[in-house]
Amino acid sequence: MNADATPEFTIKIASTGDTLDVPADKSMLSVLHENGYAVDHSCTSGLCGTCKVRYLEGEPDHRDMILSPDEQSEYLTTCISRCRTGEIVLDLPPPGSEGPIIAAEKPLAVVNQDVCVACLTCVRACTYGAAAINSELIGVGGIVGAAIVDADECSGCGLCAAACPTGAITMTKFSDTDVFAQAKAFAARPATEPLIVAFTCPHCASSVDAFDRNATTGQSAELEVTQMPCTGRIDNLHLMRTFEDGADGVIVTGCEPGRCYHSTGNLNAAKRTERVRTWLTSVGLGADRLQMVHLPARDGDQPFAEAARNMIETVGNLGPNPLRVPSEPDPEEDLANKPAPEDALLAELGLI
Repeated sequence: MNADATPEFTIKIASTGDTLDVPADKSMLSVLHENGYAVDHSCTSGLCGTCKVRYLEGEPDHRDMILSPDEQSEYLTTCISRCRTGEIVLDLPPPGSEGPIIAAEKPLAVVNQDVCVACLTCVRACTYGAAAINSELIGVGGIVGAAIVDADECSGCGLCAAACPTGAITMTKFSDTDVFAQAKAFAARPATEPLIVAFTCPHCASSVDAFDRNATTGQSAELEVTQMPCTGRIDNLHLMRTFEDGADGVIVTGCEPGRCYHSTGNLNAAKRTERVRTWLTSVGLGADRLQMVHLPARDGDQPFAEAARNMIETVGNLGPNPLRVPSEPDPEEDLANKPAPEDALLAELGLI
């Protein structure tokens, strides 16, 4: 937490005059929901901007990775922002009114036709019929046909982006850049305790709103949660880079088999998790540092808390990730000749 940010502060709602206390261990988003104020949300990690709200008075401590400086002068993300002053005034309608003032923009899949090979992978991955091949477009190398995504039909789940073999499909939110930046930010903190990163599904019991990191794990660890639109959005590199950046353990959650909100997202996540577990074994980090757990839609936070406790115990047995604390740089080393982290990772896999 920034030194200037108050650990506890008060929210004042301009439309009602209500004052709500935000303790150090809760987010503004959680407190607003507890008091009946409707604020849309998705990632709960400052990545997507879905929960942004206009503030009228006070000085926020912005911790998101999505709002521009101009936007931050007017809005804050309630999932992760704090307050530098004792009180922040929010522009929200009364409980029970017609939804939030700010209409949330859903994530969308976007195709770069210049690198599309019209392989139909996205068409097969999309369970909403939003992806198709347009024969009037020209793809990479003059290929006739390229993928398109119907924005009206797109659910924003990200299954197509994770499956695309050429990287032609990106997301307007939850992009690869967003996910990599979040993992790096988690690992940048001092390595005083084991770091567990959880990629969670918003449609099963791993909801961050119901999860108290301290009370429900009962053990000492840094547990950081990134809520994805669907864990089928996760691809191999997301998981591998999270370990490369220094996570000691990673949990991936998904809906129960046969009950995935996006039909096949949980199955896709499970397959990728197994591939990365094989990679972890091959590089000597240990497959058990990565676990996929299927959670029921309604069973409180206990199933996720149990998964977190199990991972903390596993990491305790395996020891810290040797990649988390980098070695001291050699001042005589030519840093310009060092391979980029992603190149080193691909070389480890024998892909370059």
